[in-house]
Amino acid sequence: MIIGALLTIYSFNYEFSKLIIYSVSGLFLLTSLILTIILKSKAFEDTWYQGRALAESIKTLTWRFVTGSELFELHITQVDVNKIFIDRLKDLANEFNDLNKTLDASILTLPVITPRMEDIRKLTTEERKNLYIDQRIKDQKDWYSRKAQFNKSRYDLWFGIIIITQFLSLVCIVILIKNPSLNWNLVGLFTTISAAAISWLQLKQHQELKQAYTTAAQELNFIEASSLSITTETDFSRFVLDSENAISREHTLWLAQKRK
Repeated sequence: MIIGALLTIYSFNYEFSKLIIYSVSGLFLLTSLILTIILKSKAFEDTWYQGRALAESIKTLTWRFVTGSELFELHITQVDVNKIFIDRLKDLANEFNDLNKTLDASILTLPVITPRMEDIRKLTTEERKNLYIDQRIKDQKDWYSRKAQFNKSRYDLWFGIIIITQFLSLVCIVILIKNPSLNWNLVGLFTTISAAAISWLQLKQHQELKQAYTTAAQELNFIEASSLSITTETDFSRFVLDSENAISREHTLWLAQKRK
């Protein structure tokens, strides 16, 4: 759409030149329409959000399994706990069975429960706690912090583009008022860029994501600090459950918003 607007900024005097420019501009606008229809029909965004929800749910389930949290306590025999884990994975697979057509078939040949997962369950409470904090809590806290900063910078960038192009549109209008005989008209180009930037901000929701990621990082920081009070296996199990609920809350709410 921006290219289509760019091609029409100059008013040619010759009919043949106008025909060429308008034809090329029409092709770009037609391409934009086709791409819009494809995006709507293919629902790539929905597939991505479902894939993320599935991945996060599996990670949460796996961490609860290896740390011996609720449903996967250490007093349960390995055979029984493995069965519970596999059954929960089956439930997730059934819930997200629409993703089967897009999933890479090679991942389906990987083991469901690895020797490393079983070895972690055999560690002491303190060892499992340290591993969980280092490789789960701190990892997620750093990820959310980076994504919060990334979305803030992107929001500032696109909002700046909106302000600048709207200002340039106003400048162009003033120039045309003073020189109505000019063949150059950049108003359509800058307003199209501004509208595209507004649409992009609404699509990416950088501001909303920044707030959500900041909240998640802050909550994980408090959770990490509370780990100092863990003294028993029960405390650790509750700690893992609270942590995973905090981690999963952001993507669960995000998926729910996209399903509305």
